Amino acid sequence: MIRMIPIVLLGLLLAACGHGGPASIAGGECKIFEAPQYEVRGKRQYDQDWIDSQVEGGVGGCRWKRPQPRPASIDAAPAPRPAVAKPAKRRGIVARIRDRVMPAKEWPAAAPPIEPAPVVVPPPAPAPRPPRSAIDRLLSPRDDD
Repeated sequence: MIRMIPIVLLGLLLAACGHGGPASIAGGECKIFEAPQYEVRGKRQYDQDWIDSQVEGGVGGCRWKRPQPRPASIDAAPAPRPAVAKPAKRRGIVARIRDRVMPAKEWPAAAPPIEPAPVVVPPPAPAPRPPRSAIDRLLSPRDDD
């Protein structure tokens, strides 16, 4: 009987850990952190305000250390990945059988290339005649003088 008393007391003490009585934080740790009203994506001021409130709740209620300044290496652009060639897609079994059984398609012959029209260059204008002397004009008069 005397051995049963410590076992019963130990059982009562261990059962007390699962009760809903007072705790270190009223209502449990979930009261420190607030649930977001909307989905948090980190793109707008609402997102930043919610994230800041969670950090402040952790610093005040859970004794977290304050975050250190953000290093520039986190915001640096990642190195571009080398382009990888995609493997050729394998044709289906129906297409392979059809290509073996059916004759190949005959494409129409290509049309002959269109040649540009020849460029017509007008003949050069005749050179002006040299002026005639007064004697030539007297001996053989012309109408165009």
